[in-house]
Amino acid sequence: MCHCKLQPNLVDISNSHTEFKSKLDQLEVGDWVFLMQCPDCSQLWKVDEWDKYQQSYAVKITDKESWKKFDCTALIKEKIIENRGGLTCALCQWSDCNSKQVKGSAYCVNHLWSMGARA
Repeated sequence: MCHCKLQPNLVDISNSHTEFKSKLDQLEVGDWVFLMQCPDCSQLWKVDEWDKYQQSYAVKITDKESWKKFDCTALIKEKIIENRGGLTCALCQWSDCNSKQVKGSAYCVNHLWSMGARA
């Protein structure tokens, strides 16, 4: 049974990578990503290759033609903020940055991203 409509636009599949992919049909392969499609509802997914050192995500996409170019950075940054409980009132400690810190960090989401944070 298909659950695509119930899923958010970005799904963390780090702990369920094999299970998530097993329900989809693989259409194409890119650099460390797959274009996959739900056989029931035809929803397209850009699915990260599994990596034991990094979070793996599946992202709903609408365009099969430009799926490799689809940039999910903003969605992942939103997920980082959500996972860590939001933003504080304090400013990022990065030199000359005026963005708010992510809770539990001295940095904003952009600087966490630049340092490799993906969760």
